Amino acid sequence: MNLFENNRNWKDKPLKILAIIALNAACIPVQAQTTSTTTTVVSEQQSSSSALTLPSTAQYLAVDPITGSFQGNYDPVTGLIDGRTSQSGLLIVDRSSGNVVATIDSAGRTVDVAVAPATEVLVVSIDARRKDLDRQLAEAVKRGQRSTSEISGLRAELDRIAADRTAATAEGTFTYRRALVTAYDLNSLAQRLDSIAAVTPVITPQIVVVNKQVSMVDPITYRKLELLNRIDNEYQAGRLSADNVSHLKAQMDRTSVLEARYRRNGELSESRTRDLTEKLDQLQSALSNDVAIINEKRARIGILVN
Repeated sequence: MNLFENNRNWKDKPLKILAIIALNAACIPVQAQTTSTTTTVVSEQQSSSSALTLPSTAQYLAVDPITGSFQGNYDPVTGLIDGRTSQSGLLIVDRSSGNVVATIDSAGRTVDVAVAPATEVLVVSIDARRKDLDRQLAEAVKRGQRSTSEISGLRAELDRIAADRTAATAEGTFTYRRALVTAYDLNSLAQRLDSIAAVTPVITPQIVVVNKQVSMVDPITYRKLELLNRIDNEYQAGRLSADNVSHLKAQMDRTSVLEARYRRNGELSESRTRDLTEKLDQLQSALSNDVAIINEKRARIGILVN
C-alpha cells in the first residue's frame, strides 16, 4: 500500500506546528587560507564515502522534517527535486513504503540517515524540548497535577531519552536517524504529559518510529496512530476502563476496514478522505467523552483528576 497516494492533500493540511527554516545553519563556509590542504581532503573523502546511491527504479519524495511539508519528487539520477536544486537537511522518503532512507547534505548528495549528522536546528530543538519537559514535570509534581506513579513513569522515560542523547554525544556523532528517533520519543512524551493541549512537536508528527523503522505516514495513518496512542495512554493513566478501550478499538478497526476498501481502488479521493476524517473525528469525540466520564467518577471519590 502506497502511504503517499494522497500527498497532494497532505501537503495542504495545516499541522499546527512551528515552521523552522535555515536547516543548513550548521554549515559555515571555511576560508581556504585558514584550512590546511590535508584537513580539506580528509573532509571531502569522508563526505564522499558516506554518500548513498539510491536505486533509480524506486520513487522518492523530499520532505521538510520540521514542518512536514512536501517539497517535491526527488530524482536519484539527477539529484534534483522536481527539476530544482536539492536543499540541505531535507529527508528523502521512499514513496511506496514511507521509510525515511536518506537526507541531503550541504553538497547536494544523498546520505544515509544512519550515518549523516543531525542538523544543528534539529539538535537545538531536541535539547530545548527536553529541558522544557523536565521543567513541566517538576511543575506537575509541585502542583500535584499527577499521581506519583504517573510522574515516575514519565520521569523514567525522560531520563532514558536524556541518557541516549548523552551516549550519542560520547560516541562522537549524533546521527540524523538517532535524532529523529529522539525527537519522536519527545513528541510522544509531550503528548502523554498533556494529551489535550496542542503541543508544538520537535519534528512533524507524521514522522513515526514503528518496529525501530523511521517512516513518514500520510494524515489518515498518522491520525489513527495518534488516537491509538492516546487510548493506550489514557488507559494506563486510569482515565479509561477496559470496556472503553475495547469499544474504542473496535470502532477503530471498523474505520480501518473501510480505509482498506477505499485504498484498494487506488488513490484516496477527497470525498473518501473526508469520510475517513469524519469517522476519526467521531472516535476522538467518543474517546474524550469516555475520559470525561471516568474523570467525573474519580473526582466524586476524591481521586486526582488530570
